[in-house]
Amino acid sequence: MKTYYKIMIILSVSLLIICVGAVSLFYLPKNDGIKSGPPKITVLDTASEVSINPNSYVPEYSFTRGQKIWVYIEYTNISHGGSSDFLINLSITHQDGERLALIEDRITKDEKACFYYFNTNESWPAGLYVVSSELTDSISGGDTVRLTAFNLM
Repeated sequence: MKTYYKIMIILSVSLLIICVGAVSLFYLPKNDGIKSGPPKITVLDTASEVSINPNSYVPEYSFTRGQKIWVYIEYTNISHGGSSDFLINLSITHQDGERLALIEDRITKDEKACFYYFNTNESWPAGLYVVSSELTDSISGGDTVRLTAFNLM
């Protein structure tokens, strides 16, 4: 009889552990607002036109002088329990090394994407340009860089 009771207790405890595990996996709320890891730029693209509502654009990598160049950036891991404080440094550099544009922006809203634009003119030389986006999280201290390129004719 003692063996029977031991087996019943072991089975009952095992069943209880399985039930608690199932409840924690499926029914307890998850805290998706807090992301871990360093900040990450997931998308960096150039475009000639954008739509702010909703955020949409068509990537384009060839432009003519005088044309407005939009830069679209998506990022993750910049929210800390609903708080955000990060810096974006966005620069455009010609293939010869000359930097022709720079934007520095501080963002404190919990966003997932943003647009910036540059107005080109006849003084910008034709050729290949590199767009560099550096994102620095002021809360965690983490940073990340992403590059893309376009041609200006």
